[in-house]
Amino acid sequence: MEYLVKRIKNKEEITKCQRFDINQYQWVDGPKPETWGYMGYLEGQGLYVEMYCKEENPRTETNMENGKSGKVPGFRVCDDSAMEIFLGFADQDGVIRENSMYVNFEMNAAGALYAAYGKGRKGRSHLQEETYENLLPVVHKDEDCWGVKILIPETFIKELTDVNVGKGETFYCNFYKISETPEIEHYGTFSEIKNEKPNFHLPQYFAKAKVEE
Repeated sequence: MEYLVKRIKNKEEITKCQRFDINQYQWVDGPKPETWGYMGYLEGQGLYVEMYCKEENPRTETNMENGKSGKVPGFRVCDDSAMEIFLGFADQDGVIRENSMYVNFEMNAAGALYAAYGKGRKGRSHLQEETYENLLPVVHKDEDCWGVKILIPETFIKELTDVNVGKGETFYCNFYKISETPEIEHYGTFSEIKNEKPNFHLPQYFAKAKVEE
């Protein structure tokens, strides 16, 4: 699976970008809310993503105070009704593996953000306070739909990976819809994760992405 990241001059052009649908639900027989989004390269700024989900009452127990670490029992963004963006980057030989560098952004309908980066699922690093503040999503809410809008600065990606997304380089991506709370547990993906147990942290299954020249 491949995703073309179109270049846009302003955020209002995002719906001209390729739509991605999070419609592959697996592992449990839970809710399957309609979820979709768009990712574009905002000229001179970075990757701009908008995601939407049709849910009337999304779970939002987590906020930036109790969930920022991602380790407080019952107060993790992924325990709420959350949408997630994972960006992966290949090793020097051009291959992306389970222990390759990737960064994850997890967001709920209250605007809480959990983000981390590293090579592999264990020992991941958290973002600096200033970086967190600059990344906080804008939340959109209607009666039966909610959404998030987030700009991931190209300078942030460059610092982590030495990849300059504005140059049209290839990277990898996946988009998710999740809740790990048993009553509403569900796992939706854009690019299928081929694993026996729930695990979004497998970059080798991400879709290839490239910013148009």
